[in-house]
Order: sequence, then C-alpha cells, then structure tokens
Amino acid sequence: MTFTIKDFNVCSVNINVLCKQCQHYYSQMNSYHHGNLKKELLDCALKMCERDGYTKLSIRSLAKESNVSQTAPYRHFKTKEDLYAEVAIEGFNKIHKAISKYDSNDSERNLIDGAKAYIKFGLKNANTYDLMFGTAIKDFTKYPMLFEAANKTYLHIRSTFKEFSKNKDDLYIEESCIDIWAKIHGMVGLLRKLEVVPVKLVEMPDTPFKAINLISKDLDSYLEKFFNKF
Repeated sequence: MTFTIKDFNVCSVNINVLCKQCQHYYSQMNSYHHGNLKKELLDCALKMCERDGYTKLSIRSLAKESNVSQTAPYRHFKTKEDLYAEVAIEGFNKIHKAISKYDSNDSERNLIDGAKAYIKFGLKNANTYDLMFGTAIKDFTKYPMLFEAANKTYLHIRSTFKEFSKNKDDLYIEESCIDIWAKIHGMVGLLRKLEVVPVKLVEMPDTPFKAINLISKDLDSYLEKFFNKF
C-alpha cells in the first residue's frame, strides 16, 4: 500500500526541535520559544529545590525537568555547587527583601516585624532555607554575589538592632545580633518541627511542644519580651 502526504493530517504531528542556540527542546506547534535559558533553569531549580529538597537537585535532574539537553545547564552552572550557589543567592535576596521592608519610626516594631518575616520565610521555604544555612556550599567567598546576598541580611539585622539599642558599643551590638539571629533561626527549626509532630504531643506534659505551640499563636508578644531583655 502506498501513501502520499495528503493521506496524513500533518497538523496533528507534534515535533520537538532542539534549539541550537540554547539547547532547549520546543514544539514546532508552539510558536512561543524564548532564549533566556539561565533564568528558566534557575526558576526551575528553585521550584525543584523547594519541592524535592536540595539533595535531589542536580544538573542532570534540572536538565530533565527543564526539557533541555543534558549539556545545556553546564553553560551556566559548571558544578552542582555552582547551581546551589545560584539558588541560595535567590533565597538570601528574598529573605532580605522580606525583612527590610519594615522601616518605620518605631525601631522595636521594625525588629519584631522583621523577625516575624524571617521566620515566615524559613517556614514557607524550608528546603531552600536548609540549603542557605547548611554546609552544601562550604565557602561563600567563592561566590561573591552569594557572599554579598548573605551578608546584607546580617547587616540589616545589625543596623535595625543598633537603632533600637540604647547601648551603642560596637562589640555589644555585634554580640547581640548573633543572639538575635540564633533566636529567630532556632525558632524556625522549632516551629517547623511543630508542623509535623502528632497533635497528641502538643498537649503532652514534660515536652516542649505545648510551649512552642503557645508561642506560635502569639509571636508578637514572645518577640517583644525577648527584645526587651536587651
């Protein structure tokens, strides 16, 4: 039996084509194709990190998820650590944006609202937060943009506390900032644990979960008491 081209509905055939410029597979039936591959890869990596955890994120898995050739991501991320660094930069930029939007004349309110925003970010972006503060990226100075993004978070906490504090001694400010960071960082971990423990533990005596649960219901009061100790 012989077929001619008119025997086929060629409009129903969906052919994926590899773009030579960015190594992205796209459908000929879809006229939309963009070439900003790094942004697309990074957006995809952020979603994968939060969905699966950073330990499951690799250049190979990113290529597969993004529907690009296996070699395409290497144009932008030479190693897995490079990829991690880019994801962490985005995380630190987001957390800095979240805490720095409070800039009223009430320095105590700025501290409290900034701390709450920090904790909220840590709870909402748990897997990205783990990458940011874990040991997968050992030396931030290898990545100047990462070092800057991470340090500006600390610098904002320091400047906000300095406005609040009556004691302006530099060493006191530095040490107090570490106390504050340790407090809110620790609260992220405790509140994340509270989210997954069985309900029966919340009311069980001689465990910390009842107190943690009460704190979670009124973070403002808890943080106000904490900052008033300085």
